[in-house]
Amino acid sequence: MRYIKIVLKKNILIVLTYIGLGIFNAFMSNYKADYFQQIIDGLSAGKLTFTNIMIYGSILISIHCMSYFDNYPDQKLAQGIYLDFKLLALKKISTIDYMAYQKIGTGKLVQRIENGASAGRNVIYNFWLRVIRDLLPTIVFSIYFIWKINKAITYALLIGYVIIFIITNLLLKFLYQIKERILNNEELLNHYLVRGFMEMLVFRVNNQFFNEIRKAQKAKDEIVSSKVKMRLIHEAFFTIFVLLVDMLNIIILIYAWSSKSLSVGSMVALFTLIENAYTPIAIFNVIYVQYKLDKASYTRFEQFLHAKDDTQLTDGMLINESIEDISIRNLSFQYEERQILNDICLSIRKGEKIAFVGESGSGKSTLVKIVVGLLKYNKGQVCLNGVSLNGICLNELYNRVTYLSQDAPIFDGTIKENVVFDKAVSDEKILEALMKVQLSYLLENVNNGLYTEIGEKGTCLSGGEKQRLALSRLWFDESELVILDEATSALDNLTEENVMREVILHLKEKTVIAIAHRLNSVISFDRIVVFRDGKIVDQGTFEYLISNNDYFWELYNSSVQQ
Repeated sequence: MRYIKIVLKKNILIVLTYIGLGIFNAFMSNYKADYFQQIIDGLSAGKLTFTNIMIYGSILISIHCMSYFDNYPDQKLAQGIYLDFKLLALKKISTIDYMAYQKIGTGKLVQRIENGASAGRNVIYNFWLRVIRDLLPTIVFSIYFIWKINKAITYALLIGYVIIFIITNLLLKFLYQIKERILNNEELLNHYLVRGFMEMLVFRVNNQFFNEIRKAQKAKDEIVSSKVKMRLIHEAFFTIFVLLVDMLNIIILIYAWSSKSLSVGSMVALFTLIENAYTPIAIFNVIYVQYKLDKASYTRFEQFLHAKDDTQLTDGMLINESIEDISIRNLSFQYEERQILNDICLSIRKGEKIAFVGESGSGKSTLVKIVVGLLKYNKGQVCLNGVSLNGICLNELYNRVTYLSQDAPIFDGTIKENVVFDKAVSDEKILEALMKVQLSYLLENVNNGLYTEIGEKGTCLSGGEKQRLALSRLWFDESELVILDEATSALDNLTEENVMREVILHLKEKTVIAIAHRLNSVISFDRIVVFRDGKIVDQGTFEYLISNNDYFWELYNSSVQQ
């Protein structure tokens, strides 16, 4: 419960205020019933005074006023705690180990965060705070005032508590099992939904939506069935609870009739106080069951929050000079049972333009992710300026690195915002950058030019346009190492060749590592490294490789036909 403590500590003042108001309101609610007894008995005996009426009126006014003031901390906590847990998740994403992040999966992670934030809020706000500030004070004050009226009835009340406790624990075992099934199927359903949204085109063209919908429907049916069972169990408890309270009221009536020891005011007060005493028990049963169920969701959320962090993001040596060389020696990398890289040796000089080529799965992207510290290698050495990468502070390194992948990140905003973000750059320079990546035409058919909104994830742009828009950012980037991980994969051959020529010309002073499938775009590179089955099989200029390496010739021939 470490993160619950963090959230509580963050909101400690408002929490204490909320608890204080709750205890006051619980006392006044029961004191109102007790004082009303005096009003009725005084009225029956003809001893009611104006002072009694004014005191009772003051009690009512104070209850209503404090209930109104209670809305502020109530809403602040209800909304704030939920969002605090989401912020914790975002902070975790910023530090989580890349491999740990990959293992969870986006769809399941989104559902886990959503369920976990909601569950965390429920654990704090709907359970612990409600128990401490509402239920316990109400029970204690109710029992106290009932004890004042009649001790025997108090004992009967406590016996009823024991019966309800036994019933609650019996029901809880069934409800917990049902909730586990609900959580599992909710994660599955969200997984299918996210996958369907993200892969809409592929699934539609390949007629895969039928299978996805069938699996999602099965998960949905399981969720509905389980939730119906939960509702029926809850309703069964409330039926038993109401019957128990009614029986106690009948016992009080029989006791009052036979003993002639209770006044009318006492009877009215007892009925009210017994309701006050038992209602929290009914509420507690519901929220306790929900608490146990929420703990299952929250446990999954905490498992994510406890996932391994990449401590190297903040720890390690600072780079105080430019990256003069990247040296890779006898590097191997294994993921679970699969050997991805095997005995890689490579040196990259400052300002060098180097391309990684090879079939999919040959290890190109893996090597790049190792060089920027995302993946931790199993064997060998990677050094920057002679310093082991494992000993370098990655956050400081990332100030010197730009990484562009084939999934060009486009944001909900204007064209200008997507190119320069919040940098102060003239429109003329932005237009020049767009011209270099052959995107000038984009502004011809829109009314607001650079200030045109392009929608969430650039919905009005093609894949190639998104990639070129991302590439235009390089004209305003101050990093010294640029990594292009198939950053032009969505472009046609001619456009790719022309755009890459301008990009390389602009980055002539910088070190560039590019992963490419179509080799026309890297003809002018200083060096091309050929990967095959996790090994470097050759390297050299384009002219050398096309003349001396049959495998490279096959790759090139295949790429020009795409």
